[in-house]
Amino acid sequence: MEKIKKILNNDLYFLIIVSLAVIFIIGAPTIYGYWLNDKSHYYTGLSTIGAIDGSVYLSYIEQVKANHYLFLDLFNSNDNFRVFNPFWLIVGLVAKIFKLAAPLALFLFHILLIPLFILALFKIVDLLFKGSQLQKKLCFLFSLIISGLGIFVLPFVMIIKLSPGLGDVPIDLWAYETNNFMILRYYPHAILSISLIFLIFYYFFKGIAEKTFKKTIGAGILALLLFAFHPFQVPVVYAVTFFYIVILFIKNKKVDWDIVRKYLIFLALSLASVIYYLYLILANKNIFKRVEQNSIWMSDYYLFIVSFGLGLFLALYYVYYIFKKKKYNEENVFLIVWFLTNIFLIYSPLNFQRRMLGSLMTPLAILAFSTVILLYNKIKHLRKSEKFIIISTFIILISFSNLFVYSQDFKYYQEAFSSTSNNEDLSPTDNLVYVDKDVKIALDWYKQNSTETDIILSSYEAGNLIPGLTGRRVYLGHPIETVNVKEKKKNMANFFANNFNDEQSKLFLKQNKITYIFYSELEKSYGTYGLFGKNYLEPVFNNQAVIIFKVIN
Repeated sequence: MEKIKKILNNDLYFLIIVSLAVIFIIGAPTIYGYWLNDKSHYYTGLSTIGAIDGSVYLSYIEQVKANHYLFLDLFNSNDNFRVFNPFWLIVGLVAKIFKLAAPLALFLFHILLIPLFILALFKIVDLLFKGSQLQKKLCFLFSLIISGLGIFVLPFVMIIKLSPGLGDVPIDLWAYETNNFMILRYYPHAILSISLIFLIFYYFFKGIAEKTFKKTIGAGILALLLFAFHPFQVPVVYAVTFFYIVILFIKNKKVDWDIVRKYLIFLALSLASVIYYLYLILANKNIFKRVEQNSIWMSDYYLFIVSFGLGLFLALYYVYYIFKKKKYNEENVFLIVWFLTNIFLIYSPLNFQRRMLGSLMTPLAILAFSTVILLYNKIKHLRKSEKFIIISTFIILISFSNLFVYSQDFKYYQEAFSSTSNNEDLSPTDNLVYVDKDVKIALDWYKQNSTETDIILSSYEAGNLIPGLTGRRVYLGHPIETVNVKEKKKNMANFFANNFNDEQSKLFLKQNKITYIFYSELEKSYGTYGLFGKNYLEPVFNNQAVIIFKVIN
């Protein structure tokens, strides 16, 4: 028992144990999905949340493996504009150097970045939470497991709406940005982006508090890196740091020009990435349109309250407590600014509201746990059995949504594999996880026999799969990456449903520079259009699952 206490009291050993536990927990569903697989399917292991997004990231890795270090949007057929993304470049280079399949590289980076997230979260909790070392560790663990009350509200949603959409369901059950556990379940760039926010705030705060330029410079360099691959976080980082120093000036009743200089250095160091993304938006009309399409709005206020649940009320109480007791130390000021600014941003007019949600749960959790300490002091005189019941009930209330979501990960892979094996109707997501072996053979053939300028027409579902497995461009795919996606869906459906005559079909293929057609059961389901016998189409590959036609000019 004494040895266990010694290990837990040592921060390094504690973090190693937590990291290994989290890696095991987060990796288990993906490994389970791999274990379920048989020789008749290719397993991509894409996340249970955002599998469609995963295909985009696989397409980046495939491009680097093909010696391209600037990225094309392979889901947008009418654009040759390339962009720089350092994170996906590094992932791709590792996959290329070590000859890793793109899905394996994606999974390995997911796992390898978990310890960084654990370390960064621990550092920010250790900095901002005032309490004993044991309390700090408990607050850190609390920050990892806390969720909302979505699971308890979901049955009522199902009663009121028989077929609820995502907009009707509490976001702690499906949006990866909602809390730290959900972020850890998503893709590696999200894990890294939130880790960097923690570290940026840590070094920025320390730089101001300790009057050192070195740590401010470190925060600026980390912000430069963050914005280079995840610019959605620019408003969060800039707004929180700006309002923090403004509140400090108001609190101290003077402008500290040393702090102003540090802030300007922080901005100057990080601004290059912001300028680059502004240049991309202005220089390329398709990128501008994708930004417009990428509308990720927050749910209604009541769903926000439900999704942050008990923790939200506990955090708000501690904010009230700080004002009541006038506990205006720098740590509390930073926590309140981070917490309230983040809430303001996610309901601001910016069309990527939910993307700015990722770091909110951490200040909320620290504030909420501070209230938990106050409440525990009121019940610590109770008998052990009574305290056990109260604490157990509390832990269930604040973590059960995460437990439910986690259980669904295993169910998701099981159902996806079962439906694929039984040739049942598949959702686009299922097709991205277990790919029929014959489909994979067809795509391997296409990858080897096509060029990087070729564009293939397929159903929307297959279009989400093809770039991630071939590194080749599609006419239609991802709903955000594909510009004018609604119009392209309509054109695709008309083509495969035989709503075009031959002249219209030839014109459609020529205008959109389509050179190949992917024809599987999904494409056949659109109508009775027979592609054989057309003098402008030549079948060049055929197996039980797929026919690939080449367009003849």
